[in-house]
Amino acid sequence: MGKKTTVDGQILYELKGDKLSLKAQCENKTDKSLDLTYQLKIAQTDSGNNSVSNSQGGKKELAAHESKILSSSTLSWREGSSITVTLNIYHKKKLLDSNTLTLPVEEEEGKSGKK
Repeated sequence: MGKKTTVDGQILYELKGDKLSLKAQCENKTDKSLDLTYQLKIAQTDSGNNSVSNSQGGKKELAAHESKILSSSTLSWREGSSITVTLNIYHKKKLLDSNTLTLPVEEEEGKSGKK
């Protein structure tokens, strides 16, 4: 309470048939430009208990009040799959926002995994 949020990170997703599209998005809520680094981790397990993991990261500059897609990925999706996606956003090595999206087997379609 009283502490102002400087950035808002979100994990957006869309499921179409057997393809799951993921996007990591960040909004700069300050009045100044920010040089950010981010890490997007994806861990997927199928019904046969086979697992796949992927980690993406990078640097982005966001102007004041700008919103930008940091990363995007498309995965195969099968019935019985589960996935956990984690987005961490940093400024000068300080964690500014963290977001986790978990999709269970019965999940179908949605917009954001903001906690």
